[in-house]
Amino acid sequence: MFVTPIVAAIHMIPIVGDIIHPFIGYPVQHGAPGAPVSRDVMITSFDGTKIYVHFMPASGLRAGKVAPTILEGPGLGMPGSTSLEVTPLDGILTDALGAVGVGTLRHAGYNVVTWDPRGEYRSGGVLQLDSADYEARDVSAIVSWLATQPEAQLDSPGDPRFGMVGASYGGGIQWVTAATDHRVDAIVPSISWNTLNTSLYKSAAFKSGWGTLLTAALLLTGARPNPAIYPASVQGALTGVLTAAQQALLAERGPAALLGSVTAPTLIIQGTVDTLFSLQEAQANAAALDAGVPTKMLWFCGGHGLCTNNLFDPTDGQVVTDATLNWLARYVKGQDVSTGPTFEWVDQRGQYYSSSPGPTAAGVPIVAASSKSGVLPLVPLLFGSGPLFGVLPIGATKAANAFNVAIPTVTTTTYVVGAPQLTLTYSGTGTSRHVFAQLVDDSTGAVLGNQATPIPVTLDGKTRTMSISLEPVAQTLRPGQTLTLQLVASTANYENFGAFGALKVSSLQVSLPTIADAVAVNAARTAVLT
Repeated sequence: MFVTPIVAAIHMIPIVGDIIHPFIGYPVQHGAPGAPVSRDVMITSFDGTKIYVHFMPASGLRAGKVAPTILEGPGLGMPGSTSLEVTPLDGILTDALGAVGVGTLRHAGYNVVTWDPRGEYRSGGVLQLDSADYEARDVSAIVSWLATQPEAQLDSPGDPRFGMVGASYGGGIQWVTAATDHRVDAIVPSISWNTLNTSLYKSAAFKSGWGTLLTAALLLTGARPNPAIYPASVQGALTGVLTAAQQALLAERGPAALLGSVTAPTLIIQGTVDTLFSLQEAQANAAALDAGVPTKMLWFCGGHGLCTNNLFDPTDGQVVTDATLNWLARYVKGQDVSTGPTFEWVDQRGQYYSSSPGPTAAGVPIVAASSKSGVLPLVPLLFGSGPLFGVLPIGATKAANAFNVAIPTVTTTTYVVGAPQLTLTYSGTGTSRHVFAQLVDDSTGAVLGNQATPIPVTLDGKTRTMSISLEPVAQTLRPGQTLTLQLVASTANYENFGAFGALKVSSLQVSLPTIADAVAVNAARTAVLT
């Protein structure tokens, strides 16, 4: 009598309820006699590894009826979700991470399957970072099992009607699964990556802030990763350098080489303030898909990072939920539903816009150049960029030790969307291998997207010129609003304690991309719930 409410209450706490689920099970589910019930099962994967799987039928599904299914992969260090209902925290998590919860999907008419990835929690094996050779084949085994379940709608024997959702690690698994198993009907990868080298080791700079946090998550949860992962993380954090073998390991753990094989309609959701997997990762994935694959890209204020300009506004979560449910309704349920423009993005004020995703909508770039040379002292930590809020090593802040270039004031409302291009002529001496570039909103003092881009430098006293793309941004400039480009010596997300020297900047130019066809989108949208 008292047990079921207690179990239900525990499952209302995301992650906590999932961790202790094996010991408490599901709350008693009341319904018509013979109605489907939630259940857990150990599935044997291709190599004998046991994968712990949860099946939760669509809300209100009657005995003898079937429904399409959604597979929802968890983030790194998290178990498969087992919360049957919408929890009080679901909206906050969707707003922050860009992925909808189990309860929302069940009430939208889908069975939901979740699982503990290999090497984590109750699943066996060794964690391989969403490898196409391991984790993707685990999912294929789950799909084959799903096809035998009486509640699963089938397209044909052995082929269930299903889509996939999930954020971060749960986004990465969708890419490699869809590339290797064409039974997938639609995917919605959120805050995922193209390659782990371009995200964790961009321009040969180790992302020490996120690298340390992710390693800590694996250690604290008792994960059993590939034995090469921990040494790579430690070496990267201490020296800022990865070996060729470590880089090869990262290169193999991403969808980049497989994207041409993806055929499932794809909704790509990426965060404008994601400092682990930046907007560039989403753009690279979208560009590599075959032109015949239905594709939409949505940029929201969230991801691996903090929407510091918009912490308590739930609009992003609602936009993500509506876009996800409409995409699944169209491509999994087969309903005649509008999925909206192919590219939508949010600016720093929380306003959503639609525009063309390609260069056809490009406006006149904003170009700025330094008017004089200068010397940037290179020291770690002191007066550099970040940490965010003074403690979080995952974002950029305005730096005191910087070479600054003023961006010309705009006279009309201008939309800066995409990757700025920087050209630097420099010389210098020292041990530093990188400096960092960031754009600062002069009206708020905030760094655009909290993003700092590593700029590789060779400090051997010779004069050199190099050009590089910065991390993409999405910013609306009103008349009179100005930005400043900062070249800084250090940033908390790429900290290298052995980086010293001096950089003489002879000239610095930056070109900010603009778009000409931005159309404001009303955030009050409608999602398909049945």
